[in-house]
Amino acid sequence: MITRKTFLLWTFLLLALSSLDASPLAEEFKQTGYVEICDEERGTPAFESLYTLFDEMIEFVQTNPVWAQKLYMVKERFIRSKDRNYYSTDFFGLYDESKRKGRGQISFYYSIHFHEFICSRYPEFNKVPKIIHFLEACLEIQKSYGDVFEKAAAELGLETIFSSSYGRPPILFKVVKYFPSYAVSRPHYDGTAFSLFLDSTDNESLLLSPYKSSFTEGDFASPLRQFSRDQNQNSMLLIPGTLLTEFSIYPTPHIVTQSGKVRYASIAFAMRPNYTSQRTEHSPLPSFKH
Repeated sequence: MITRKTFLLWTFLLLALSSLDASPLAEEFKQTGYVEICDEERGTPAFESLYTLFDEMIEFVQTNPVWAQKLYMVKERFIRSKDRNYYSTDFFGLYDESKRKGRGQISFYYSIHFHEFICSRYPEFNKVPKIIHFLEACLEIQKSYGDVFEKAAAELGLETIFSSSYGRPPILFKVVKYFPSYAVSRPHYDGTAFSLFLDSTDNESLLLSPYKSSFTEGDFASPLRQFSRDQNQNSMLLIPGTLLTEFSIYPTPHIVTQSGKVRYASIAFAMRPNYTSQRTEHSPLPSFKH
C-alpha cells in the first residue's frame, strides 16, 4: 500500500520533472547543473535524529578501538564479495578524517548489502546498539530514493543503466559530519550516475556550477532553493555524475566551503551496477585557496 507521504513524494517528483517538458532534464543539467525536488517524506526531524545517532556511533568507535577495527575489517571483506560489484565502488563504512589537515570530517558510506553483510556474517554487531541503530536509521531513510533515480533516468531515456538482477538502482548513502577545521581548496566531480543532496544543516556551504569547458571560482554559487528546511520541506538537489558522460551528460562540479562550524549532510548516490568506469578527461577545476 502506498502511504500518503510516499504519494506526496511521487507527486512532487512528477511535478518537478513534468515542469521540465519545455526544458528537458538534460537541458536543465546543462543550464543550471541541478534540479530541485521537494522531499516531504523525510523531513528535518528524521535527519536530525540520524545525525544524533551518527554522533553516538562516532563516539562509540572512537572510545572503543576494537570495534573501530572490526568495522574496518568488515569493510575490507565486503569489498572482496560479489555484492560489492553491484555498487562499482570500494567506498563503504566509516572514514574518520577528523584529524587530517584540511579534511576535518567523518563520513559513513552505507548500502543495503553492506548492512546485510554485517548482520549476517558478524552477528555480534547486532548486540551493539550504538552501531546497529545508526545502520537501521540509514536503511529507513535511504530506501525511498530509488524511485527518484529511476524517474530521472527515464526522463533522460536511460532506463537500462540500472538494469541488474536486483531490479533496483544501487544506492550508496553517505552521512557526513564536517568540523570547523574542514577546508578543501578545490571542487570535485562525483563518480556516480546521479547524486541527490538530501539534507544539510547548512545549505549555503554547498557551491556548484553547471559544466563548462573552463571554470573560474566565480562560476560557483549556492543554488537558490524554493523549499525551506525550516518549514519541514527538505530541498533535494539532483545532479549528474561522471558515469553519464558517455551519454553526453556532463557532471556537475561542486564544493563544500568552510563554514567555521559543525555541519552535517546526507547524500544518496546512484551508482551503475557491475560497471567499470571509463577513463574520461573533464574540465580542470579551479582552486579556492587564497
